[in-house]
Amino acid sequence: MSRTTRRVRRVAVTSLVASSFALGGAAFLAPTAGAAVPTASCTVTPGPTGSVVITGEGFTAPRKLNDGESTQPLNVDASGNFRETRFQKNVNYTVLAVNEDQNFIFVNCKVLAKPSPDSPTSKPNKPPQNAQADYRQGFKEGFGVGKTAAAKSCDSRPTADKTQQHSENYWKGWGQGVGAAFRQACKG
Repeated sequence: MSRTTRRVRRVAVTSLVASSFALGGAAFLAPTAGAAVPTASCTVTPGPTGSVVITGEGFTAPRKLNDGESTQPLNVDASGNFRETRFQKNVNYTVLAVNEDQNFIFVNCKVLAKPSPDSPTSKPNKPPQNAQADYRQGFKEGFGVGKTAAAKSCDSRPTADKTQQHSENYWKGWGQGVGAAFRQACKG
């Protein structure tokens, strides 16, 4: 390839990148006549703890994600979707094509509104502060799990998933809640 050809290609790509940033949207190659224009989109959702969730759809693999400082490969599934979680304050991301023949050479990710401090998703569930409240919470949740399981079959009771961090009183209440649900639903 001659030096002039490389320079023309570099100027064309640079112009395309610059115009996309100026427009603030997705840049893509023009489709052939009569073809439907597919779309690709990317969103960044800031979390309450400083993390961000980056999701995208309509992409062909392989792709890379650029955060302004580094570029890393994306795991795009067969449907053209991806989901990434990053623990950093930066919310400006761009999805880049790896091959020259891919549509949507780059797509700037749209930043969604940060959740308000009062929204239900931004408040972590606080565990109860005393033994009775732990027991009541465990009983209530165990009863719900037991009721669902008993409706399916009275022959097998669910077991506690103790990978979740709860107090001993919670787990005692959970077990008794499951038992109460089975006694109620299965009459015994």
